[in-house]
Amino acid sequence: MIQFRKWEIVTIVIAVLCLIVSIVTWSIFPVIFPKMVAENLQFSQKSDKSLGYSAYMMANPPMKNVMRFFFFNVTNPDEMIYEGAKPRLVETKAYAVIESEQKRYLRWSDDGDQIFYQNYKKYIISDEYTCPECSWDDIVTIPNPTGIGAAANIYDPQYNITPIAQKILAFGLLLVGEYPFVSHSVKEILFDGYNDALLTIGHSKIVAFLSGILNGGKSIIPIPIPDMPRLGFFQGYNNSRDEEYWIRSGKNDINRLGEIVTWANQTSLPQSWWPTAYSRSIRGSDSGSFCKMHLNKGDELPFFQSFMCRSFTKTFLAETVVHGIPSYTFSVPYEDYDTTSDVNIGFRYRNIEKVNYYPDWPSCPDRNPSKCVDPHTVNCASQKNLCHNCCNMSYVDGTYLVPPGIFPLVCYPGRLQPTPFAVMYSPPHFLYSPPQMINSVVGLNPNNETHRPMVYSHEPYSGAVTEVFYRLQVSMPVMKSRGVLQNRDITESIIPMFWEDSHAVLFDYTYDKIWLGFVLVPKLVDGIKYSLAALGVVLLLLVAMFQFRRRRNTKFEPADEPERF
Repeated sequence: MIQFRKWEIVTIVIAVLCLIVSIVTWSIFPVIFPKMVAENLQFSQKSDKSLGYSAYMMANPPMKNVMRFFFFNVTNPDEMIYEGAKPRLVETKAYAVIESEQKRYLRWSDDGDQIFYQNYKKYIISDEYTCPECSWDDIVTIPNPTGIGAAANIYDPQYNITPIAQKILAFGLLLVGEYPFVSHSVKEILFDGYNDALLTIGHSKIVAFLSGILNGGKSIIPIPIPDMPRLGFFQGYNNSRDEEYWIRSGKNDINRLGEIVTWANQTSLPQSWWPTAYSRSIRGSDSGSFCKMHLNKGDELPFFQSFMCRSFTKTFLAETVVHGIPSYTFSVPYEDYDTTSDVNIGFRYRNIEKVNYYPDWPSCPDRNPSKCVDPHTVNCASQKNLCHNCCNMSYVDGTYLVPPGIFPLVCYPGRLQPTPFAVMYSPPHFLYSPPQMINSVVGLNPNNETHRPMVYSHEPYSGAVTEVFYRLQVSMPVMKSRGVLQNRDITESIIPMFWEDSHAVLFDYTYDKIWLGFVLVPKLVDGIKYSLAALGVVLLLLVAMFQFRRRRNTKFEPADEPERF
């Protein structure tokens, strides 16, 4: 019969307790932890109607977002206007602002699964992040949004302007001084806005008076005039909001946290913006702020960007570490900007001016039109057929396609209104565009590391964003207008005006909380379950070893000699 000493019994009890705690931790933690995380991530209200922690963080993002703007100064505008010269651009250094946002007027649906908000944004000029030699009063020369846009609109068939009216309007543009290029300060172009003759006339009291008398209140100017008092790309945006949102709170399904239900009371974008159902779809969360839990490298993460009037999809790029937090980095790939692809056909530039901006694109060395057999059976709008013998390369449906890597602005950024500018969006320096487009201007040097358009790092267990790089270039198509004297001989090109490089990081206390919850706690739990299991096994082996040695010593111990009398 095995006999245990007191210390061995105590050791066995400790070992068993260690094994029990290890087994319980091993089996219970994977069940409890996800539920705790989901409960904490959910946007909820407390019993007193105050915001829960995650809802408060969503409404008041604990981040610092530095937006840096780099301008492309056109150095040869006269040569472009009169000689048709290639645009020569010089990139400025950074002009920086700090962007912050706050979601207001939150309210929940009756079942608690949806939440309403309005997202207000504020921009503050930052001398700290602006280059030392830069001044917001620096003057740069860029294409004239209203002048070029109006010159193109005069001959746009959709406005049905008579030839006589076209001549009158063309002369009017010359008379008021709407030239293809303008020179203004950086601050005016971005935020303060500058006085523009066409805007001043279009919104003048005399035009409003004449419109009321002669045209029933509808403007007597037959082309659209941007609804802004001064021209500036962010003019009127400070302390303003985009449209209203309804999103998922995560109550019924945490993996749909932040998913947009409606934007501007719409479940999809207007058909006047984009012609296909896919291009009009509102997918994912607002600006990519939220996504599913338990990310893996094969995930595709959709999100809606209201300031770009469309949705995007992020795909896995790399593993990284942000402030000590292992993260998965996702980015918007080339495919999302490839407007020549069949899935993105809805994002193509309409090119109502019918200008072949890039005659040497696409490159089709094997194309032989003489070998075309039946042109009526070939869909020349399809990407695979652009170089088909029966197709005419970029000439599709009566106009010319522009290369991949760029798409038009179709809305007033962030608002359910028509676009005020004839501009286009792309990654900086035409990163996702072919060489024909990059080389059409002098001064571009695309780089994957510094110009990749949208890069998000996520803590993979919770899906929480740990860092964001958001980059966007704004360009303008410049074209000849046969009746507008100042635009008659101008170089036809898509000219970059400026690009934005935003870098958003969380506040330190937020990083600390993420690190504690998703780095330290799992490591501690792993350490506990493995160390207790090992300790329990070692203690049992220790007792067994002493038992074995005792029994062996007892077995071989010599018997006592009998007493002699």
